[in-house]
Amino acid sequence: MSTARILSAAALLLTSTLTSGPVVAGDAMVLTNARIYTVDAERSRAEAMAIDESGVILAVGSNEEIVGTYGTGIDLKDRMVLPGFQDAHLHAVEAGITANFCLLPQFGSKADYEQALTDCADELSDRSWVIGAGVNMAALLDSLEDPLGLIDSIIEDRPAVILDDLGHGAWANTQALAAAGFDSLTQDPRGGILVRMEDGSLTGVVLESASQTLMDVSQPPTPENLDFALKSLSGAMEILAANGITSVSDAGGYWPRGHETVWERAEAEEILTVRASNALYLYPNFPLDRQIKELKKRYSNDPARLVRFNQVKIYLDGILSQATGLLYAPYEASLGLAPEENRGFAYFTHEDLFRYATELSAAGFQLHFHATGDRGTGLALDTIEQADATSGPHRITHLYMIAPKDRPRFRDLGVVADFQLAPSSVGSSYRESIAEFIGGRAGDLMPLRALHDAGALITLSSDWDADELSPLVKLQTVLTRDREGAPNLAAAIEMMTINPARLLRHADRTGSIEPGKFADLVILDRDLFEVSPAEMSEVQIEATLLQGEAVFDPTGLLE
Repeated sequence: MSTARILSAAALLLTSTLTSGPVVAGDAMVLTNARIYTVDAERSRAEAMAIDESGVILAVGSNEEIVGTYGTGIDLKDRMVLPGFQDAHLHAVEAGITANFCLLPQFGSKADYEQALTDCADELSDRSWVIGAGVNMAALLDSLEDPLGLIDSIIEDRPAVILDDLGHGAWANTQALAAAGFDSLTQDPRGGILVRMEDGSLTGVVLESASQTLMDVSQPPTPENLDFALKSLSGAMEILAANGITSVSDAGGYWPRGHETVWERAEAEEILTVRASNALYLYPNFPLDRQIKELKKRYSNDPARLVRFNQVKIYLDGILSQATGLLYAPYEASLGLAPEENRGFAYFTHEDLFRYATELSAAGFQLHFHATGDRGTGLALDTIEQADATSGPHRITHLYMIAPKDRPRFRDLGVVADFQLAPSSVGSSYRESIAEFIGGRAGDLMPLRALHDAGALITLSSDWDADELSPLVKLQTVLTRDREGAPNLAAAIEMMTINPARLLRHADRTGSIEPGKFADLVILDRDLFEVSPAEMSEVQIEATLLQGEAVFDPTGLLE
């Protein structure tokens, strides 16, 4: 997307209103015979629209109105047009990079892991680090008596690290543990867990933020690594465009790896196909004052740019399936957890957490909390009460458990509830597996409908690549869920268009199809309102436009 085009459009937006488009020189792009669902204040319908040269919507109306003023254009032949989907929580840089790692089995035997590690080392024989992904850490620990011994026996000539399947753990060899400084620690690093044998020796498995430390040392921001990350992001953006996604919030933001530099290079080189309001990761083991200084230095929030780093990502807890999500009531006694572990794991002390939130929100950062357990959610709400509301809205993502007493606080504090409802996380088999950790509480996971009815602003995101990216799969899931689904299709569409636009603080420019807003659009092969909920995932995305420019159009529909 051309920088000049963005700046020109920004200038036009300053002079236009939502009721009348700006005067424009040159030809307009005209789309006719469409089924346009505007997601405006009236949730209205239209047949045609006109878009100026800079990608700003001039007018929306009937075929007769638009053609009479702007002339004939592209006949969409009853295809549906929606505002581009907005995914407010994903990991685009990581997804692109991980796609280039060697993939290990999620579950396997000792022989399976041996073969996969051997293949991985051979595949990456020219790399200074062996980096893979995909292993389920709980299954690994159940399958192997000595994970460190196994990985050392196969990869001994260089450091190796294998990321887990959930983003909360890693398996490393001795050289990698030494590179991260873990070999000399007698206690866990702040925010991380070093899984040990009964004799205190390391198993090679690390959990929570310790896995990010390993990734930081394995991917320093060298020119070679930054070039690789940029190429990976470019590949990820192709996938985003093919899924009709025009705005994102990258929740990675690992600034010691130069991830913010990668996004800025993509913008400077004019290869971006999305708007990005991204987060910077808050490390629990970094000195507090130094980290605040580093984050403030990287803050950016220019509305005329495609890329902004205006959020801070704060992990409050881990995940329920590792018994690291923070709970009000203990995990199931059958897990045999020690008393100090049976309510989960906190990344930060309350004192540090409140200070980070207070100072960073005062500096303009939106607070973006990871919370899975009900106590984690309550702690996020407590922290937001301490923060500067003017830099909000602040939000909490994942939200597997929310105590009834905390649900009205979302509306009262103006906190956005950001859910990921992938098919794998809403089925009975998943509830049964989580019930092993939290018992009967597994019957009340991710209470989206309860929060919606309580007046909270709801967004639906993907957490890609940990979960499925497709917005249409999310629509199907949230509309066919046996409990706690969206009330209707209109509400579900809002959760992926105008609501995330409000969260990302650009609802004045995106999120609905109205004169004066950017033409960030997705074109579908049929009208969603005429498709059964169970068939939503079969709908095809035919084109995606960012600011009036096709970033996905495989059949030449818009040529």
